[in-house]
Amino acid sequence: MFEALFILTTIDAGTRVARFILQEMLGKIYKPLGRNEWLPANLLASGIVVFFWGYFIYTGSISTIWPMFGTANQLLATIALTVGTSYLINNGKVRYAWVTIIPLVFVGVTTLTAGIMNIIGIYIPQLSMDKSYVKGLINLVMTAVIMVSVLIILKDAVPNWIRAYRKYRMTPAV
Repeated sequence: MFEALFILTTIDAGTRVARFILQEMLGKIYKPLGRNEWLPANLLASGIVVFFWGYFIYTGSISTIWPMFGTANQLLATIALTVGTSYLINNGKVRYAWVTIIPLVFVGVTTLTAGIMNIIGIYIPQLSMDKSYVKGLINLVMTAVIMVSVLIILKDAVPNWIRAYRKYRMTPAV
């Protein structure tokens, strides 16, 4: 029962997140598609995401998602720790930032390592098999997107942390 609820909750949350991300990307192509309150955009993005979930279920390859699922969970942890670190640093609590930075480094390295291992060990070999080519290609692309997302998040956050830290060091203690 727990496993079924966990899987269904994960698919539900993943579908919602994928819909929002897809809508945001489609909004770059055609502005109205990026509006979350516009029903046709919601239906289109939801339909596309559900189609791809359905494809994985129909082909019986939902199990190939699990390695990518682990990598995606690490990305969520990276995002949460990055937000937490940014909150601490931007609110003048720089001395406590190590509490989130240490796990952030660990989780970030884990995410990138897991992604590389998935790509090399699972998805590239699938590209050489006719039956698994599409699965391997989709999973490879999605894993690469996850890895790039981690790098983008960190690339945006770290310079802000450094600026805030320098400002903190220059401010005299009261």
